[in-house]
Amino acid sequence: MNKRITSTVNSLVTKFSRRNALLWLGGTGVATTLAVGTQGQALAKNNKDDDDVTLINPPTLYNAPQNGYSHIAITPPNTRTVYISGQFGSDLQGNLVSSEFEPQLVKAFQNLRFALSAAGAQPEDVVKTTVLIVNHTQDKLIPLGREIAGLWGFKVPANTLIPVPRLALDGMLFEIDAYAVIPEKRDR
Repeated sequence: MNKRITSTVNSLVTKFSRRNALLWLGGTGVATTLAVGTQGQALAKNNKDDDDVTLINPPTLYNAPQNGYSHIAITPPNTRTVYISGQFGSDLQGNLVSSEFEPQLVKAFQNLRFALSAAGAQPEDVVKTTVLIVNHTQDKLIPLGREIAGLWGFKVPANTLIPVPRLALDGMLFEIDAYAVIPEKRDR
């Protein structure tokens, strides 16, 4: 069965470009593994440089990238780790930008970008995030997915989403923290 799937995927890769075939298949770690043949080869293709973070989504685990995260992130040697505290939908004075979920989420991602930049990190340096959502529902995954796709595309970091009854401030509905790894050659 695995041979048949690999043959079909390789046929698609030949017909379309590899990138388009993977996008057609959802840009998943499973498709990547199938398209290049073996897990070892998938890691080699994913890890262009020894200084790159390796994201792994083995075919033996649930297809996580379709939901905006990777199962495993392996950091390379000679890097600096950056820990970013939970960012939320606040302005410069610490006030919530809205009482609604989506505007808070959008602003929290903007604040995460600002924090990454201040640390000399880029979005692709993020290896792990934790998301906290007050009174989480499936509907809240739609704007969350948009923000994740906008920041990381298909190369998404490891992530844990935790539904909570309350966050630090009254009215605060969303928070995201991040761990980033900056390659030594780009370190300030």
